[in-house]
Amino acid sequence: MVHRLILMFSALLMMFAIFGAVLWIGAVSGANDQAAFGNMILFFVMLVLTLIALGTGLSMRSRSNAKIDALIDTTLKSIGLVDAASFATQMNISLDDARDVLDKRIQRRRWQRTELEHYNAQYRPL
Repeated sequence: MVHRLILMFSALLMMFAIFGAVLWIGAVSGANDQAAFGNMILFFVMLVLTLIALGTGLSMRSRSNAKIDALIDTTLKSIGLVDAASFATQMNISLDDARDVLDKRIQRRRWQRTELEHYNAQYRPL
């Protein structure tokens, strides 16, 4: 789930890129031509860093989703249901993150969720 942090970091970098673009436009249209070059550099550096972080986060997310789907498919073939606690253990994530991941797939995969004790849940195909 590190990809979520990297995607949030890319949004933060985009904020600085937009800030640099606004300062660059303001310096070009105003009477401060000396600051325009520095603001232009700030904008392009932040834009490049944003694109690198965004690309890295999106590729990590797609690899994570592929790993999650492969684990779900093998678990459904072997057991016939997905237990959130065992899924969390196998994916090395928290139970809360596992339930979040599995809850997002309920509609698409047409599952039924059965609540168990200790915040656990089982997901079965309909």
